[in-house]
Amino acid sequence: MTDECPAYSRTAAIYDELVGEGLFEAWKENFQRLQAAFKLPLKVCADVACGTGMAARFLAECGARVYAVDISPQMLEEAERRTRGLKVELLRQDLRQLALPEKVDLLTCNADSLNYLLEEGELLLSLARFRENLRPGGYAVFDVNTPYQLMGQEDGATWEMRLGDMRMYWRSRYDLGSGIATLEMRHVEEGPDGELCYREVHRERGYGKEDVESALREAGFSNAWCWDAAGLAPVSDGTRRLQFLART
Repeated sequence: MTDECPAYSRTAAIYDELVGEGLFEAWKENFQRLQAAFKLPLKVCADVACGTGMAARFLAECGARVYAVDISPQMLEEAERRTRGLKVELLRQDLRQLALPEKVDLLTCNADSLNYLLEEGELLLSLARFRENLRPGGYAVFDVNTPYQLMGQEDGATWEMRLGDMRMYWRSRYDLGSGIATLEMRHVEEGPDGELCYREVHRERGYGKEDVESALREAGFSNAWCWDAAGLAPVSDGTRRLQFLART
């Protein structure tokens, strides 16, 4: 029997080994370049959809006081362990309804978290909440997967992998009509009492440069910059992930 689990519930404890560490290192390289170029403020920050807390810990170690926000209680448990003893306050919130205890100088949202916004208008709603929770002159740093990136999952192939005593079967597909990519993750854990099977389903919508820039303008940001997240190069038709920086 296979247990049906919410996204980022059972996988929270192994997220970093699966993809988190690689995503964080790529984010950190881009962030440090942007921080140096734009002199991003690091006094009071928020890391939204914080996951296991890698970025929140990094910001705190840079001297910031940080709000780490996520909707997944399991991810927040991992973040609590990682940021223990630092100036990090954990909050369980939906980013579409973000309401921080105070306005912040800098807000980050990483690892294609905004792609989980599937419905029309949700991207604008979330960016407007980002804008509302930033101080005047504050910055938002975030990324999104493009439709080009997600269309690579169109074939519906199954990937078979192993992590320790766990067998993993990931199947991806892309719906051209809706523009939504679906990743089904089936994991089989081998334990002393037999096998434990569970399944998580992740769905993402791709966003293009024009879509996000339009939403940023409507949300009230005064300036926005966009790059290919791979090396902060100019955006092209082959860009898979977009890196954004927006100022209030």
